[in-house]
Amino acid sequence: MSREYHISRVLDENEAVRQLFFEKNNSPKVAESNFRKSVPTRDSWEKFYAQIGTCSVYNNDQTVDDLLADLNSATIKAVHIMDGGTQAKLVFTFDNDKQAVFKPMRFGRDYESDPNHFYFSDFERHNAEIATFHLDRVLGFRRAVPTVGRIVNMTSELYEKAEKKLKKTFFISPAKNHCFVSRCDYYCDTTHAICGLPDLKEGSVQVFLPDESVVPRRHNRSPYRRVADQA
Repeated sequence: MSREYHISRVLDENEAVRQLFFEKNNSPKVAESNFRKSVPTRDSWEKFYAQIGTCSVYNNDQTVDDLLADLNSATIKAVHIMDGGTQAKLVFTFDNDKQAVFKPMRFGRDYESDPNHFYFSDFERHNAEIATFHLDRVLGFRRAVPTVGRIVNMTSELYEKAEKKLKKTFFISPAKNHCFVSRCDYYCDTTHAICGLPDLKEGSVQVFLPDESVVPRRHNRSPYRRVADQA
């Protein structure tokens, strides 16, 4: 793969994708050409991607604000089940072909977990993803992936845009609410269905990072990652 479409080395300390392509070529004209080909900035996703560095996920507050606004309101073109994981998550593809992860709300914000339950047997909190991003931003770490809340229409934005295997899991509850089950390792059955009121559902929307074919990176295993034999 040619240089203008692939980063062949690890970025320097806190060097953004934008800076790498713009500064590391001999000719300014070639640098500008490669920059435009390699780091497009046609929408808020691409502007966000262009600012990712090795020490921070973002720098420009306006770029992130624009991205959050789009995650909250952009037209959803397709909805797919996100593979892997113990609980239901969906992948939204927007009308600009960019993607994000949707985690539906399971509990109200005031719900307290049963102290007798292990933390890993409880539902994930959608608002924890949102709070994590904003706390990280306030503290100035800038290492959490941008996440925002969004209320979606279960019919027009989920069911009508859903892939076939997801669409098959939708049903109307006895309370006449629109629900779906999805597919996952745990909690994806009618006992743990995700239901709207009657067809509106709140959740968190988290932007996808750029594809590794465009921005290669190392993967470091989290020291806090839970595994079954340590649970």
